[in-house]
Amino acid sequence: MSIEVEYGPKKLPPLLCGSSPFMGAGQFGGSGAAWYHKFFNHPERMAEFFSYFCELGFPGAHIIAYPSIIEAARLTKESYPLKVTASLLPDDWMENFEDVAALKPEVVYVHGSMTDEFLNRRVDRLRECLQAIRDIGAFPGMATHETYQTLQALQSENHQLGKESFGLLLPINHLGWAIGGPLTEVVDLLGKTDSSRHPVAGMKILAAGRLKPEEALRFAFQVAKVKVAAVGVVAKEQAEELSAICQTLSSE
Repeated sequence: MSIEVEYGPKKLPPLLCGSSPFMGAGQFGGSGAAWYHKFFNHPERMAEFFSYFCELGFPGAHIIAYPSIIEAARLTKESYPLKVTASLLPDDWMENFEDVAALKPEVVYVHGSMTDEFLNRRVDRLRECLQAIRDIGAFPGMATHETYQTLQALQSENHQLGKESFGLLLPINHLGWAIGGPLTEVVDLLGKTDSSRHPVAGMKILAAGRLKPEEALRFAFQVAKVKVAAVGVVAKEQAEELSAICQTLSSE
């Protein structure tokens, strides 16, 4: 039986299969390059992990809107009730937007580079994107890498977007590694975040493998008040460990 949590008007598994290792993200160093060659141009290999998360009772994935990763999600949805959250491409959010919409995603995020560039200068650009996401029936969200600045802006009394409803996707881990601000201050701001209006999903939970999964997930869910964690894996044993931890945390 799947575990679900409320994320705005949607329901999601608290654990999502992330896509960063499949993309060979830079934080993984040399391993990232190897994973990129193994996965990125092979949708069927990525789909194996999306499918395995479904079999483990966590039928969800967070994808970046590159064609091969979209295809991996589409392949998975042919056989499993995969719930998709997606981040739009960083350079042109309209690129592949129709392909993302075809997946009927639960949540779609503005890419962090767009959030961080326009949150305090071109709110109209963000609002246009958020409305386009609502128009396809998805709950809109904003990713950010500048966590402290973003939370501080949204919690200020006068920010134009502060009273709108949308999700947040942000890096958080108890090392404070690449989280976009001082750890104690970020955690304090997360504690003040209205989760009914701005539910939080976490990324970089394991700090690119620097942290043990149990302590990392416990911190994210219990201290940082994250509702959903997107964690990438490259082995089924890793998925099994993560799912077992989330099962335990959900029953506590």
